[in-house]
Amino acid sequence: MRIASLRHSGQKTGIIWITWSIASVLFLVTAENIWIDPWFRNKSQRLPSLVPEALSGAWFIAFAIGAISMVLLISCQILLLRDRSVHVWTKAGTGIAVLLVLLLSLKWFNVTRGERLVLGLNPSGKIHKVTLTWKASSSQVAGYNLYRSTTTGGNYMKINSALVRGITYTDNTVEGGTTYYYVTRAVDAQGNESVNSNEITAAIP
Repeated sequence: MRIASLRHSGQKTGIIWITWSIASVLFLVTAENIWIDPWFRNKSQRLPSLVPEALSGAWFIAFAIGAISMVLLISCQILLLRDRSVHVWTKAGTGIAVLLVLLLSLKWFNVTRGERLVLGLNPSGKIHKVTLTWKASSSQVAGYNLYRSTTTGGNYMKINSALVRGITYTDNTVEGGTTYYYVTRAVDAQGNESVNSNEITAAIP
């Protein structure tokens, strides 16, 4: 009985250790990709970016590893919840950690896949706007230009009057009942533009 008890205690400790380890790694990776990396990109473009390019091979690998890790993490949490010998505060602590990491993972998915578009109305409800946010370029740039079209794949017109220094822009000139297509282009210190980014669609109600 004592040997069985020691084995059970060892398995329980192992599950708790695995849960906290996976949760910690996922938290660090998602927080770095969502907040830390963009902050460093705004401070210095010389530092290498650790965020995978949207829908690239590296992105799909990161997504697969993250999904497998989340399944394992949730499985460990279920085992801990079913084990009556685990203290309730331990269950609560790991449960909060798992929930936090799950929410951050969903945030990471939305941020890194390149579809970071928010539609909104002003208080009057009559004038529409589109707020665009994009991932900072991994190269050294002076800013960004925003282009818009009403047809997909081309006929883009620049909509910003001055170079955008940050990684967000609000288009207040859209009209209801129209679908718009946006791309961004990075601009270096000599005024040279990069190729178009992934196209984003905004259907204005």
